Amino acid sequence: MKQQTNRFRVKRFRFETDSGTEIERYMITDNLLPMLEVNQWIEAKSLRKVSTGKTYAEKLSVYLNYLDSRDMEYDSATNRHVIAFLQNLIYGSLHDLNIRSVETVVTYGTLSQYVTVITDFYRWLDNNYESQMYFRTQKSRVKAGKSFLYGQIYSFDYKYIVDRYLPGLKGGREYVKWYDDGEKQSICGNFLNLRDEAVFRITLEGFRIDEALSMRLEHYNATERMVQPSRSKGRASVPEGHFNPLRTVALPSETCMVLDRYIATERMTAENESGVISQYLFINLRKGKGFGRPLSYRNYLAILKSCSVRAGFDPHKIRTHSGRSTKAMEYIEHQILHPEDGLSDAVLLECMGWRSTGSIEPYRNHNNQVIARAVMEKLHRGGGDGHD
Repeated sequence: MKQQTNRFRVKRFRFETDSGTEIERYMITDNLLPMLEVNQWIEAKSLRKVSTGKTYAEKLSVYLNYLDSRDMEYDSATNRHVIAFLQNLIYGSLHDLNIRSVETVVTYGTLSQYVTVITDFYRWLDNNYESQMYFRTQKSRVKAGKSFLYGQIYSFDYKYIVDRYLPGLKGGREYVKWYDDGEKQSICGNFLNLRDEAVFRITLEGFRIDEALSMRLEHYNATERMVQPSRSKGRASVPEGHFNPLRTVALPSETCMVLDRYIATERMTAENESGVISQYLFINLRKGKGFGRPLSYRNYLAILKSCSVRAGFDPHKIRTHSGRSTKAMEYIEHQILHPEDGLSDAVLLECMGWRSTGSIEPYRNHNNQVIARAVMEKLHRGGGDGHD
């Protein structure tokens, strides 16, 4: 049987810089020749992390090979081809009746990643080159190149496409999305060092985990109890020693006490013993290859899950983003319970680093009993117990 070879493949390239050092990049090749426009986009995705560029390249190459099997080029594709590609991922090819079984169905999360990669690629393509790609929303058909559509494509349109055409795929994994006061204290009390508790407490102030791990000593003001990240989703990273325009958040005194103790004890000891001078706030404390280097997301996630077991949680239901969800819900609770304080959505957007009020919705807890009780009491104030 003749073995088929994909036209588009992801290859690893090694380049020499002006300083004589070598860097690695992953690029998509067309019949083994690197592609200009496509790899310019992948390079943009690789600037922060090479692994991110590799992931995007792998996903995009699957899409490009699908188009090639239909004698279609990416710069001539339309939304109809994207939808057909998604259907092919799930149901297989209807041309040769190669139907996938239920057991091997692609997950909702994986499918969403494909659509995110494709839509982001065409958004970039429209900003830099010409494209005929259109995206269909529930109400209209709009060209992807219009900048105001970016947020809709990322947060709404791809979900509409996935849910509309493949409604049975949404993942069933459950997470602890919001912590109550008792759960927060339980987790804080089961960390094995001050550093990990400090990171967790900072996420409880609304920071994404990547933002927390990106913080530098120069961006923490212990006297004023203020802190800033050096990276934030959708914004340019702040080089060391440069002005930091990213949002500033005031920390509670208890969080600062833990953070200050960590800096004065665990961090100072690790820095002295490792000989590594790092500007990052959170560094590895264990002796070994990464001793004194910045704490990574993967390392912290494992630490958080281990801590959750000691605190009585199911580690499979623990994620790093729940601290941010908890903070958002605390703001929403306060808005409803104390409207006289004037805590508007604009304040919430500023504190959480959002651009649109649409970003609030995924963080709402519609089963919040505190809000339900407060609404009932306000509606039935002076009217007895509210029963018919």
